[in-house]
Amino acid sequence: MDSSVARELTRMFGENVRSGEKVLAPYFRDPIDRAELLLVTPRDVDQLADACAFSFENEMPLFSVKRKYIEDAALAGREGILLDLSRMNHIKKIDTRNLTAHVYAGVTFEQLQKELTKENQRLLFPVAGQSPSVVRSYIDRDVLMGSGGYRHPHLSIFHAMMADGQVWVSGSQQMADEGHADFREDQGPQFSPFFGASEDIFGIPYYGLVYTYPNREERRLLAFGFDDVGPAKDLVYRVSRAEWCFEAFCANDRYLSVLLAGGDTGKVAQAKKKLNPWTVVITLEHYRDLVDLWDGYIKEASKELGGKLLRGAVPQQLEALLEKPWYVYDRDYYRGRCRHVFCYQYFKNMPDTFSVIDEAASASGVEPGELGRIFVPSYFGGAAYCEADLYYDPADEKASASAEKAYLKAFESLLDNRAFIDKPTGKVAEMVYSLTDPSYVEVVKMFKRAVDPKGFLNPDELLEGV
Repeated sequence: MDSSVARELTRMFGENVRSGEKVLAPYFRDPIDRAELLLVTPRDVDQLADACAFSFENEMPLFSVKRKYIEDAALAGREGILLDLSRMNHIKKIDTRNLTAHVYAGVTFEQLQKELTKENQRLLFPVAGQSPSVVRSYIDRDVLMGSGGYRHPHLSIFHAMMADGQVWVSGSQQMADEGHADFREDQGPQFSPFFGASEDIFGIPYYGLVYTYPNREERRLLAFGFDDVGPAKDLVYRVSRAEWCFEAFCANDRYLSVLLAGGDTGKVAQAKKKLNPWTVVITLEHYRDLVDLWDGYIKEASKELGGKLLRGAVPQQLEALLEKPWYVYDRDYYRGRCRHVFCYQYFKNMPDTFSVIDEAASASGVEPGELGRIFVPSYFGGAAYCEADLYYDPADEKASASAEKAYLKAFESLLDNRAFIDKPTGKVAEMVYSLTDPSYVEVVKMFKRAVDPKGFLNPDELLEGV
């Protein structure tokens, strides 16, 4: 990096500009060889705008931190600016009447939930979060624990910083920045849906209105053990379709054992022994009489399908787990690294989806029985989010190579089986867009050229050459 550029940025942002290997290394999963990027951590919207304008005027690549870890270690060796919005952690407003929280991109799930608890409200947490940022997680369309009973989206209005430092305002706030004009993104044609899971190639979302939920009179958790995924699938589908739940999901014993062990590798095997091959978890929240009614319906449906009602420690531990977000990187403790294969599929095809992943794993030298699996209903059972976790030791070259091969082969097989992958990155994005209608890819490129004519905002982050 040119020393004069570093000096100018330091003059503009002071201590919010840092560089060097020790500064950049925590942002990357793997060791970095070079550290050329300058890290800028703006504290407010003005500093964010200034950083983007500086990059635009000086034709310097500008990269944004999108998740806890950046997968491509080579990025650290590129000249340019790396923007981390974690210091923009201001909660502007909690609107209890309209059930929304107005937050900046640095606000975490834990931070916002702490404030919502004071108002007797709550958030919907991610199942496979890769960033603690609420705005980032929601704009990336992370599947949420409440997806069984509530529909997407959960980010209403958002603001994004464009490549040249101008502000993009979505939805009805294009007409009124403050006041009553805060509604969902459904007032007609919008370019703003392009921002979802776009790797910030069009603009960097930095502020949004997220939906919150009141804590109801009665909350109850039901857990059922199954030996096979088929009847477990049928129960989850029926509960979501009938809207008898607040949260609903089903996970296998490996997946839940890693969560229940609480970061202690030595407890994983013990936790697994206490679990059925598959566990369906359903939470009920509403007036007590209605919860009692749903409780009866669900237990009867489970009995018909051969489910075993679980009591004691496991349901209690599951309830505690649901009080916080689930991050993929928190599962790294088990063997050193966790990567997840994911897609959406119709419920009727869901068992075959896991079979496809198992075949890809087996062909790549990964034991299918060691995969963590979970599925979550989406849009009242309209589809199932399916996820398989790969656990491996990144220091073991053979295990790492097998896991990487299984990861890519699984996605390739899922696409061949017409599964929907909604937020691809890296090589998976290349697979997805190679199968996409060329006219859609051209619209993406056309919009990119319109909003970032110089092409320096997150270059090549979603598609090569974009």
